Formats: sequence, structure tokens, C-alpha cells
Amino acid sequence: MCLNCGCMRAHDAMGKPEINIIYEDVRRAADANIMTVPATLAMIARTAAKDEGDHPPEYGAQLRADIARFDDDGSPTVTAVPAFS
Repeated sequence: MCLNCGCMRAHDAMGKPEINIIYEDVRRAADANIMTVPATLAMIARTAAKDEGDHPPEYGAQLRADIARFDDDGSPTVTAVPAFS
């Protein structure tokens, strides 16, 4: 997935390389910060969880909007998952 859309193809930017996040993007970020890909993904999740705690209204409204958008445009349905702590 372009790691963000739900298609589950980690190396496929789906024709939108300037928009969708792929494994190679995360690899470049990991290398630049002397980290592994798994550590980088974990840090992204930790940072998002912290930011969600700092700005909960933004995340709740955005999650509802994302779910509605995915369902409406025929893309895979997004299932909410609890934030990492």
C-alpha cells in the first residue's frame, strides 16, 4: 500500500508519489535519522498518539471525515484503531 491509503501495497504510490507515503519514503527518513524502518514507524505512531492527546478534537473530527471519505469514494473501509501509548 502506499502506507496510508489501505490498499496494502507498501511500495506502490498509486500514481501519486507526491501525496502517498510508501516504504521507500520511510526508509529515506529512517536512514537520514540513523534509525531502522520499524523504529521510524514506531516513532511516527508514538508521535501521532502524543499529538492526538495534545489535540484530541482535531483527531476525532479528522478520523470521522477520513472514514466517510473512504467509504464514499470506493476505497477500502478504514477501521479505527486505538492510539499507541
